[in-house]
Amino acid sequence: MDISAGAVSAPPSQRNKNAGRKAKGDQVSTIHDVAEKAGVSIKTVSRVLNDASSVSEKTRMRIEQAMQALDFAPSAAARMLRGRPTDLVAVIAEQLTTTPDSSEIIKGIQSVCEEQGKMLIIGETGGRESAANRLVADMRARRVEAFIFATPFHRAVTLNEMLGQTPTVLANCFEASPRYAQVIPDDEGGGYAAAQAVLQAGHRKIAFLQLIAGMVATDLRLRGFHRAMQEHGIEPTKKWLVHGAAPIDGGEFSHLTEAIERLLASANRPTAILCGNDKMAMRVIFILQRRGLRVPDDVSVVGFDDFRLISEALDPGLTTVSLPYREIGELAARRALGDIDATPRTLLVPCRAVMRGTVAAPPKTVRKP
Repeated sequence: MDISAGAVSAPPSQRNKNAGRKAKGDQVSTIHDVAEKAGVSIKTVSRVLNDASSVSEKTRMRIEQAMQALDFAPSAAARMLRGRPTDLVAVIAEQLTTTPDSSEIIKGIQSVCEEQGKMLIIGETGGRESAANRLVADMRARRVEAFIFATPFHRAVTLNEMLGQTPTVLANCFEASPRYAQVIPDDEGGGYAAAQAVLQAGHRKIAFLQLIAGMVATDLRLRGFHRAMQEHGIEPTKKWLVHGAAPIDGGEFSHLTEAIERLLASANRPTAILCGNDKMAMRVIFILQRRGLRVPDDVSVVGFDDFRLISEALDPGLTTVSLPYREIGELAARRALGDIDATPRTLLVPCRAVMRGTVAAPPKTVRKP
């Protein structure tokens, strides 16, 4: 798979279990010890572990008392083999726990696991298919009840792992020919919502500083933007549709100031600027302010993500479009655990405008920056 992998995170109590044995000082208790202490055969202990009705209540109690006295705990794998759920849910993630704005996916999954009494195991990948394969093999050995594959941004993935019959859901990512349920943001709807936020305020001169070229979200949001403009009978100005972000290797916003300068170079300039994410929008506001322009009095600005460390911290608060990471995580977990219907196979989660203070009606007169 091309979704990456790293270290498994699990509670110490889960990591310390040893396939049907549990440490007790320097000794371990086994099924043989239980049988000897209870005065029964290993086969009878096995029947109790498998909930067989052929064992008398008196014998069952004696065996259970022996297990308790020996601090014996059967393995998660053994419980699954006899039909008992392990209550383990596995997330294979790509830099999700270290990416602040998309870590809400994990919080969404965790909230459903807590609600249903499940334990979450997280395997973070490092961009290596071999590591992802290793994680899947390890988690299958633990007999997890479900797999959730998650990425920090909306993109295509290819799953090559041997997942068997384990229920699997993709969160914030998708396969070109989907074999599993996948929960993804409606980025096209988000681009439409961003445009509507300023169109409904009366703007007609609208620039769109997009994310990196070639990203799934970039193309979908631009499509939504064009749809909204067309509905209002407005032909977008092509030179105002530029990329405000570049590949990180070259500095994500290294040419943003230059892009803003070009937008403001003539008297015929945009009165509203849509941005690919909130980090970009924050920088755009600072650049405009350094040029002596007021937001939103002179220029309205819209972000994307609703990353609240930015959107709620700015003054005025940033009008933005929410990227519903937490809802994506919740829905992915519910689908994986069979809580909601798995049809349609691809579930689009709405990206909605969150109106705050950076959008106002266009100025009646354009101030020179």
